[in-house]
Amino acid sequence: MKKIFNKEFLMFVIAFIALLSVSLYIDIYTRGLFDINTFGFNNFRCRTLWIGFSISWILFFLLIIYLFFKKNRIKVLSIFIMLINVLMFAQICYVQQLGKYMVLSDLFLAGEGLQYIKSIFLNLNFGMIVTIIFNIILVVVINLINDKGIVRKNKTYEVNRYLVFIVAVLAITFRLVSYIELGDTQKEEWMENYNTKSIYNNFTNPNTSMFVSGFYEYHFRAVYKYFYNLITLDKTALKHSIDKYNSLYGIEKSDNEYTGIFKDKNIIVVMMESIDSWIIDDNTMPTLNMMKNTGINFTNRYSPFFNGGQTINTEFAINTGMYAISDKKTIYDIDDVDYKYSLANTLKKNGYEVNSFHANSGEFYNRSKFHKLLGYDNHYSAVDMVNAGLLDKDKNYFSDSVFLSDENILKEFIRDDKFLSFYTTYSAHLEYTDNNKIYKDVKKIKDKNYQHEEYIYRTLAHDTDEALKALINYLKKNKKLDDTVIVLISDHYVYGYSDPNYVALKKNTINDRRDLQNTPFIIWSNDLKHENVDTILDTSDILPTLLNMMGIDYDPNKYLGTDVFSDNHDDFVWFADGSYIKSKDCSLSNESILTKNNYNINKNRSILLTNYYGK
Repeated sequence: MKKIFNKEFLMFVIAFIALLSVSLYIDIYTRGLFDINTFGFNNFRCRTLWIGFSISWILFFLLIIYLFFKKNRIKVLSIFIMLINVLMFAQICYVQQLGKYMVLSDLFLAGEGLQYIKSIFLNLNFGMIVTIIFNIILVVVINLINDKGIVRKNKTYEVNRYLVFIVAVLAITFRLVSYIELGDTQKEEWMENYNTKSIYNNFTNPNTSMFVSGFYEYHFRAVYKYFYNLITLDKTALKHSIDKYNSLYGIEKSDNEYTGIFKDKNIIVVMMESIDSWIIDDNTMPTLNMMKNTGINFTNRYSPFFNGGQTINTEFAINTGMYAISDKKTIYDIDDVDYKYSLANTLKKNGYEVNSFHANSGEFYNRSKFHKLLGYDNHYSAVDMVNAGLLDKDKNYFSDSVFLSDENILKEFIRDDKFLSFYTTYSAHLEYTDNNKIYKDVKKIKDKNYQHEEYIYRTLAHDTDEALKALINYLKKNKKLDDTVIVLISDHYVYGYSDPNYVALKKNTINDRRDLQNTPFIIWSNDLKHENVDTILDTSDILPTLLNMMGIDYDPNKYLGTDVFSDNHDDFVWFADGSYIKSKDCSLSNESILTKNNYNINKNRSILLTNYYGK
């Protein structure tokens, strides 16, 4: 017993406490990321799961260090604890920006995210800081004990076989108990993404997967499922699930009072970076406010986030009527999917010239290649055009007003024949500090009666508004205004703001990522009658809605979304975690909505994994 319960054993116990504290904090933090009641989780079972999985992994880690790092046990132990804390830090920062935990494919986003790394320090989580400080203290204690010579340099590093056996048995036991506590899968198909064991097996929802498996098991599953999906993909079964969905929920296209009202008109889609509803007023965005009050204003549109960056997720949904997945690479790096029913491809088949525009490099989000895959003839990147000598190198094209005031860009943007131009703005991108590379150069708003961060944000949004004014003036000057429809869509709420509670207050809602994602969607043309449309919809509904208004024939079953004006439109919006928000008039039962949510998630994933519409 003395050989087992020595001071070195004490240091391993301290290490165990440190590693367990990380898992405990993550478990507590995860509960606030989704509606537990939606999933009907048995809290006792879930507590047993994370405890069992976590303890089994921690014992396994400590056993490896004990067996294979005899002379450097304490050093390796200390480094390992700190690496786990770094991983926790990265996960929490990622969650606070995007609302979900990372999976392996999200690492491909690291290059895009690093340039905004300073923003993660604007809203550090208090519990995370306490946990990290606690772990640092425990590491210091371990090393102080070691420095006092309790673990001497010249001692014989024996392996206690009894201790190894006991720890191994405990690790296996805790793991087996956790597997048993996962329970059984449910026979009802609507429960597939809401049942504890199904969530664990499928691993399609990062937040609920973390909740049912715990910090350490989650990361093991993330790596395992990524490579498993790459190697073993039953495309036949997935295609069968799509056919089953269509047989259950298939619809036929029917005309309505909005069918064809934009027939043969030019279409400009402006995806507005971080333009939130609460800053659209005559002081900050007078042009957009005019378009909101004279066009069709969709008051109940949501921009749910699924996978990848929030901007590219919305960009993908607008263009395809589907959402990004995380089973393989990031959506913009997947090159084996045929998007024949995308916005660009569909309009191109109907005689439109189709091009996309953005200030940033074409390598960012791989847009130069990805947009051609989506069907665009060209992707015009201001950075690439400057490097090629096509634009003025002394201008800051990240400013939207500069971008849409440049004749070289506008001549590609506005074509003589029918055209679709898809423009992603940039000005209102985080960070909202004095160091913002656009804020220094743009015209400031006159009213300064705002807190400093809000003033910067509003000033940046005003620059986007100046770009919209310049666009309208150019269309008017070139006699294109009456023949053009401008579609304005925010990519997401202003999640880069340092205080989400302040944003929630401004939006007159609670600080919940589902409610916060109620974001602007406006359709405007010079001769359009104004109306507010209160029907609830999400980003995937925009494409079929536009196609109907343009009078273009399409198969509504090729999209996840539906025409918002049709009788087949759902009265609820769905989110990546399987939850939903339904309208007051929705007559569907909760079970019916959850059933369709389940099919939506699976159909979306299956189409992209099997290249269902490919040749």
